[in-house]
Amino acid sequence: MVYIKSWTEYQAEAEKLYEQQPERTRYCVKYRAADGSLVLKVTDDNLCLKYKTQSSIMLNRFEAFNLSMMSKMQNRRPVVSPPPAPQTASK
Repeated sequence: MVYIKSWTEYQAEAEKLYEQQPERTRYCVKYRAADGSLVLKVTDDNLCLKYKTQSSIMLNRFEAFNLSMMSKMQNRRPVVSPPPAPQTASK
């Protein structure tokens, strides 16, 4: 398990991993208050992506990423509006 150093690379790779195998992918968040470190891990048992930071600036990015991942993991399908009813021609 190697930590990815770039946030944008980690976010793109983690979302791609989840989209490839959504039923096998797990997402784990660990926060240690003692040293203020945040560790994110996304794995499908074959590939493990980890990101670690102690920066409080990263919390906004983490929050947006977390919302993105949770919305993908809700197992909801997009609402499809029904097609418009065909109009009949008046004679």
